[in-house]
Amino acid sequence: GVAVTPANLTISEVDPYNYGTVATGAVLNHTFTLTNSGGFAASALLETGLAAPFAYAGGSFPGSGGTCTVTLAPSASCTVVIAYAPTGTGLNSDTIVYSYFNGA
Repeated sequence: GVAVTPANLTISEVDPYNYGTVATGAVLNHTFTLTNSGGFAASALLETGLAAPFAYAGGSFPGSGGTCTVTLAPSASCTVVIAYAPTGTGLNSDTIVYSYFNGA
């Protein structure tokens, strides 16, 4: 057998990422990159917890133009597109959380 490090996903951008000021009723999309720095494929990739006014562009994972699938190979990257569409004034925040099987 060959031992490898478990899958380890990271997401691009600073934490927290700031969409800036967006007018009520407008939509601003942003592309985030997921990277698997582990030696095992991340499988059963699933986002949990994303809520309005944040959503995948186009309505579903990985978002319009996103490249992620339910599996991310070792040392590979893919993208997701998250839309911010405020419906009222004020601050909005959310956390992008992905669950996945890391091989361990």
